[in-house]
Amino acid sequence: MESPPFSPEELPDLVHARRQPSDPHWLRVYKVSPDTVAKAHISSDEAIMEALNLSMIGTMTTIPVPKLRQVVRHPRGTYLVMEYIDEETLDTAWGRLTLFSKLRIAWTLRGYVKQLRHLRRTVPGTLNGTPSWESEYLFTGFGAGPFASYDDFTAWYNHKLDVSKRMKKAPVDAPRFDTSWPVVFTHMDLCPRNILLAHDGTLYVLDWGRSGFYPAWFEYVTMISDQHFKSRWWDLLTPWISHAVFPSTRKRIREYSRNVRWALIVGSLL
Repeated sequence: MESPPFSPEELPDLVHARRQPSDPHWLRVYKVSPDTVAKAHISSDEAIMEALNLSMIGTMTTIPVPKLRQVVRHPRGTYLVMEYIDEETLDTAWGRLTLFSKLRIAWTLRGYVKQLRHLRRTVPGTLNGTPSWESEYLFTGFGAGPFASYDDFTAWYNHKLDVSKRMKKAPVDAPRFDTSWPVVFTHMDLCPRNILLAHDGTLYVLDWGRSGFYPAWFEYVTMISDQHFKSRWWDLLTPWISHAVFPSTRKRIREYSRNVRWALIVGSLL
C-alpha cells in the first residue's frame, strides 16, 4: 500500500532524523517510509528539473525509473518523493555476475541509450532551461548556459578550447567543437551506482538530476569519467553501451575532452 502524501512541515524533519554523522557528503536520498524515499535538493530549479526528467522518461520511454510521487518545497530545501525500490545497485552486484549476465545487462543498457537518442531537440541544455551542471569533464563548477542555440553552445566550448590553447594546455592545432553530432537526451551519469538490478533482471535507472539534451557523445564521456567504479569488463562494454563503438571516434572524443578540461577546471572564469 502506497504511503500517504507528506506535508512540507513533516518531510524535512523525517529526512533530518535519518541522517547520520557517518553519511558521505554526497548522500541526499533517504528512506522515509517502507515504500518511499526522499531526495533532498538545495535548489528548487534542480529539483524541478529532475522531476521533469523523470516524468518525461516515464512517459516517453520504457526505461524503468522510480515513480515520482511528490515535489515538496520547504525553506530548508526541495524534496522529490519517490517510490523505494528494494533492489541492489549494479556496482555491488557486478563482481558476482557471470559473463553472460554482464553481457545481457550491457545489451539492455545499450537499448536504454538508444531510446534516449530518439528524444531530440535542436537547442542543447536542460529540459526546463536552467543552467547545465555536471562534473568538470564537460562543464565548469559554475555551470554553463542556458544556451540560445547549438551555435551558442558551440561558441562556449570553442572559447574554452581557446583558453586552453592560450595557456598552452592544448595543442595550437587542436580541432574545434564537432557539431556533426545530434542533440539527444543524455543521462549524464549512467554508472553502476545509479543502476538497480532487480531479482527478475530488470534494470532501473536512477539519478536523472544532471540529464538533458546534449551532443550524443556526452554520454560516453560521462561514463568513462566515473571514478567510483573500476572494472575491466565494464570498461570494455562502456563504448558499446554508449554507442561510441569505433576506436577512432572514441580517440577524437577523448582528445577533445582532454584539451578543454584545463579551461573547465582551472580556467573556469576565463
